[in-house]
Amino acid sequence: MRKEILKLLFTADDFLSGEQISETLGISRAAVWKHIKAIKDEGGIIEAHTKRGYRLVALPDLLKPDYVGFFTQRAADIVWLREVDSTNEYAKRMAREGAPHGSIYIAELQTKGKGRLSRGWVSCPGDAIQMSMLLRPEFEPPKAPAVTFAAALGVVSAIRRTCGIEAKIKWPNDVVFGGKKLCGILTEMSSDMDRVEYIVCGMGLNVNQREFDGEVAEKAISLRMASGKKQDRVRLAAAMADDVRAYCERYILQGIDAIFDEYCANSVIIGKEIKVLSGNKTVTGVCSGFSKQGELLLDIDGKTQAFMAGEVSVRGMEQYI
Repeated sequence: MRKEILKLLFTADDFLSGEQISETLGISRAAVWKHIKAIKDEGGIIEAHTKRGYRLVALPDLLKPDYVGFFTQRAADIVWLREVDSTNEYAKRMAREGAPHGSIYIAELQTKGKGRLSRGWVSCPGDAIQMSMLLRPEFEPPKAPAVTFAAALGVVSAIRRTCGIEAKIKWPNDVVFGGKKLCGILTEMSSDMDRVEYIVCGMGLNVNQREFDGEVAEKAISLRMASGKKQDRVRLAAAMADDVRAYCERYILQGIDAIFDEYCANSVIIGKEIKVLSGNKTVTGVCSGFSKQGELLLDIDGKTQAFMAGEVSVRGMEQYI
């Protein structure tokens, strides 16, 4: 019933009286007030006037399907978690239990968030979007790495149309702005020799952090810091659910040619001199592009060398990119 009340308020052009709501939904005015209070307790802003009724000013800043669902058709795919070890780990557990293709897991807090190469990733509740999407593509394991290409394009698209920020992509798994990291993407796979069982694509997007501490401040940025204003996590999570799913489906159904040129056009390292860190070894060269298998192509003294995403890190010559 709370969802129905919220929908009435969300779609109303002006105030709705308690009497209008109770008559429309067939419940008492006391029940209406109870649900209004519950929405406000979760952080929703609702104006209340004795003679005019109720008006929704802002949805709660929680990434529940009930709220995200106002901006996406994917709400039925979303599982909301107040706290979890890692959305990727949770998604993998659900995959093993048979969860369907397209399932989306969003957490307000991760206690053991992780990035590539076993690095940790931490954020406070309300600051970020931690989302993992479960995919069950019917293709061979060598095609899996380029799923990160599709996910990165989806994140960039969501940021641009929701926040108006011209984010770009840093191979292999970062979305960046102004030379600093906005979002990390971690793609993990379960497969046998010939078939992918499932892929989990995890995304950690810095949204409303005001600042970062220590060494992180040198390479990280949030959408709030980039734009100078607080961002709507609910709308942004909905856009990510839509756009990441759309780009991943395009890749799964049509292949790499359907997204490759767009990915290259949004890269911040093509044509730049970069350092590739692999274990204790550092190689310097100019990024000449990427292979359609997801590899970085580095021009080193006139010769091209390919690097896989799971093996290396990339840095600019003087900064993060």
